[in-house]
Amino acid sequence: MYPTRDDPTYGSFVATQMRSVGDCGVDVQVEFVDGRPNNWAYARAILRVRLLVRSGRFDVVHSHYGLTGWVASFHRLPHVVSFCGDDLLGTPDGRGGVTAKSRLVMRLSSAAARRADVIICKSEGLRDRLPREADRARALVIPNGVDTTRFCPGDRDEARARLNLRPGERYILFPGTPTERRKRLDLAKAAVARLPNDDVRARLWVVQGVPPERMPDHYRAADCLLLTSDWEGSPNVVKEALCCDVPVVSVDAGDVRRWLQLATGCRIVARDPESIAQGLGEVLCTVPHVDGGQVRAAVALTMVARQVVDAYRQALAPRGAPIAASS
Repeated sequence: MYPTRDDPTYGSFVATQMRSVGDCGVDVQVEFVDGRPNNWAYARAILRVRLLVRSGRFDVVHSHYGLTGWVASFHRLPHVVSFCGDDLLGTPDGRGGVTAKSRLVMRLSSAAARRADVIICKSEGLRDRLPREADRARALVIPNGVDTTRFCPGDRDEARARLNLRPGERYILFPGTPTERRKRLDLAKAAVARLPNDDVRARLWVVQGVPPERMPDHYRAADCLLLTSDWEGSPNVVKEALCCDVPVVSVDAGDVRRWLQLATGCRIVARDPESIAQGLGEVLCTVPHVDGGQVRAAVALTMVARQVVDAYRQALAPRGAPIAASS
């Protein structure tokens, strides 16, 4: 997962984390294993990583996503693996199970966890899905950070003017890929359709493919953010919205509850249209803004980057080596 020119949002949190790690004084080289066009990219990456390790220029390998963690585990350097979501949870197949491909990814992710020197999970829920108790006991929980210099409170009317939105309407922000089944756009639409038109007039605002640098205005322009996913690891959209002081209505997915407890006025709702509509109505009518100060303090990039660098030190400790670089 890493941003490309054609898809600047893909894995943007990985790019942000590694830049912030570099700001802590670690020399970072990124190798993007893009398996979307062709799965053989993963097989070719095994050799590529081994050749980089043999160059002698690196001290630690840090893999993001379990499949990449397995691909990058065939070497002798200390290895840190970050698990992100469906690498441990699986990808829904629409019939109550997970796809055959994701079952394979889950098995390879389990193997990567066994071989890793240090395991990072984005949430406690992800850590609990590690198959082996020994791996769960040693896994670190480190969420993705947020650039709080960018995602911060701002004027709603000014943001709407920049986005050419009507100043008097209510907007319920639904960020993400509508075609991704687990995001449950159908559930979001059903809930908004149940809002009483006389009391709560609101529009579901579906946003996708917006570059990270433009997203703060979308959060500030919204009256609330809505998350209806079947599952999540640690959804950055929730943290980003709270950092912008925007209320959140969400089902209990991933580590959402952890962040909503730090900002009064938000709602955790049951995963059905009636409950979601009730939560939306309460927030839209009574909560114009939330105080996301505690969230900003907890997810600031510097704070999270230091935790990641500490994970590198932990990986290196048994070998008595200092940190000089990461790939």
